[in-house]
Amino acid sequence: MERLYDKLIVLAAAAAAGVAFAPRAATVACLLVGATATFLVEACRIPTHRMPTALPVGVCALALAAPEAAFALPLATYDLAGSSHRTLLVSPVLALVATSRATVVPVAAAVLLVGLTVAACLLAWRTETTLAQRLANRRERDDLAARSQALEVQNRELRDKRELEVRVAVLEERSRIAREIHDNVGHLLTRAHLQAKAYQVVFAKDERARQAFEALGDNLSEALDTVRASVHDLHDDHIDLAAQIERIAAESGLPVQCRLEATAAPPEVAACLRAVAREALSNSARHAVARDVSLSLVEHPGFWQLTIENDDAGGRGTTAEVAARGGMGLISLEERVQALGGTFRAGPIDGGVQPGGWRVFASIPKRRMT
Repeated sequence: MERLYDKLIVLAAAAAAGVAFAPRAATVACLLVGATATFLVEACRIPTHRMPTALPVGVCALALAAPEAAFALPLATYDLAGSSHRTLLVSPVLALVATSRATVVPVAAAVLLVGLTVAACLLAWRTETTLAQRLANRRERDDLAARSQALEVQNRELRDKRELEVRVAVLEERSRIAREIHDNVGHLLTRAHLQAKAYQVVFAKDERARQAFEALGDNLSEALDTVRASVHDLHDDHIDLAAQIERIAAESGLPVQCRLEATAAPPEVAACLRAVAREALSNSARHAVARDVSLSLVEHPGFWQLTIENDDAGGRGTTAEVAARGGMGLISLEERVQALGGTFRAGPIDGGVQPGGWRVFASIPKRRMT
């Protein structure tokens, strides 16, 4: 729009000069040709963003044939000043020199046209500079918006990671407290309860002493049940298996695509699945150049299922060699899974030797955990 406003101003000034110094039909016709050409230039710039130079150069050529067209030269100069071929500005200069010698255009009009041409050139440069600066500001604003969005994503990822670490740390601390209570307080209460039962037998003939030890044994039994319930609440029902598996995947340094559809599991199941995930990802990092690693943890109505696959992109040995080097770890994992009544498999995905990918599969039933 700025260029249209500038051209309207230049057109009005050129028309006023033409009416004042050469009020003829030829002057009006040449001004109409110049106005049509300059607005056609704007119409061509909209879809292509290029400045067509043929139209303003044609107006300059018309001025050589018809001196009245000199009054349209400021419009042609405006278009040529805004084009990338600014050497063509010599065209209106030559046209002005030629028309200044014609008797049709007075000397005063020629001087005025020179001033209008220079003013149109300066106006075009000023507008182009403004538009270029506006475009640069818009790009800078878009870049700032993109960087701001990237920072928001990074902050959100850092916040989620921090929350995950805090949650896992809380769960680990709860598990540690549960183990301490179970191993220390629970064993002490159990021993005291057994002693109370033993003293009931020892003092079976002393009714008062036997009743006292019986009441003590009942209290110890109730305390032991309370401790067991507390340990169960701390350790069993609040183990966020998905969070722990996600942290193991993040710490592996591999591009792991996680699908986590199981959140809670008994402590022995969670410990076994964590060990499987850690060993499988460790083998993928040490013995394969894996470009794609997928981890799937799913809880079905009757069992938990963990599957880890990688593309085993070569470079560190075949899958058979990986199995040979990691045999002890795989055997240990298989024994742990089988101890819970589950199934463990590790081997090439397609059954071949190279490359085909590598899969670790573990399934633990729920019925055995009841």
